[in-house]
Amino acid sequence: MWKKPIRYALNGILIGIAFNYIVAVILSYTLHLGYLMPYPALLPENVGGEMNAVLVTMLVCGWFGGGIGLALHFIQSNGMKVFYRSAFSILSFCVSLSPALVIFFVIL
Repeated sequence: MWKKPIRYALNGILIGIAFNYIVAVILSYTLHLGYLMPYPALLPENVGGEMNAVLVTMLVCGWFGGGIGLALHFIQSNGMKVFYRSAFSILSFCVSLSPALVIFFVIL
């Protein structure tokens, strides 16, 4: 029963981390920086270094991707009623979005 939601969440984590780096590459290229900047410019000062900034952005994007993956699982499951599917998908999306917003608004 729990294998499929865990698989969806883990795939979402990996996709969220990959999406983070794809966006970082595209933004660094379009801004003509000449280097890869995988985090906002003020983040290393606030979290205590560049490695901490990379870890924070990776964890936030992974958490967000995992929540989206779990929400997609609940949307696609056929064994539940429509109300429960939508409620669980909205709940998992909000749970994944809230730490990301809190981290970025508190740290930045």
